[in-house]
Amino acid sequence: MGAEPRIGLRPWRDADVATLRDLRNDVELQAMLLARARGSDDAAVREWLGRRSSGGSVLLVVAEAPGDRAIGYVQAVDIDRDDRRADIGICLSPAHQGKGLGTEALRGFMDHLAASERIGKVTLRVRADNARAIACYRRLGFRECGTLRAHANFDGRWIDVVLMEAFLDPARIPSGGAAAHG
Repeated sequence: MGAEPRIGLRPWRDADVATLRDLRNDVELQAMLLARARGSDDAAVREWLGRRSSGGSVLLVVAEAPGDRAIGYVQAVDIDRDDRRADIGICLSPAHQGKGLGTEALRGFMDHLAASERIGKVTLRVRADNARAIACYRRLGFRECGTLRAHANFDGRWIDVVLMEAFLDPARIPSGGAAAHG
C-alpha cells in the first residue's frame, strides 16, 4: 500500500482567495513562473479564477492533506479538445516547494486531465534557469522539445525558456520513444 497523499486537488473556494491573491502578488514567485505580479486584489483574483475555471481552461487548488488549506494551484489553459492537448502550469507557495508536493500535484492533475478532459498530451514552458522545476517535470515523463532563446525579460535580464511535453495517452507516443506519463 502506498503512502497517504500529502495534498489534494479541488475546485477553488472563497476561503482560498486570500492565499491565491498572495501567490499572484509575489513578484519573485511570479517571475519564476514566467508571469508578472499585477497587484491583484480579491476581486481581480475572483475574476481570474472564473476565467481559469471555465471554457478552455481548468484550474484546481492544491490543498494540504489533512487540513484542506490552499497552498497553490495547477492549471491547464488553451485546451484543444480536437487535438486532445493542453498547456499546463503549477504554482506552489515558496514554503511548500522542494518537498515533492509539486510532483504529487502535477501527477494527480495529469491523471485528472487524461480521465476527465480526455487530454492526451500536455506541454509547458519553464525558465531554463529553474533546474528544480525541470527536474520535477522530467520525473513526470516530460522531455525537452525546444528552447526559446532570450524569450522573457525580468529585471533587465533576458531569460531562455524551455519547452517541454509529456504524453498522457501511450497511443500518441511517436516512434522513437518519447517518455510517457504513468
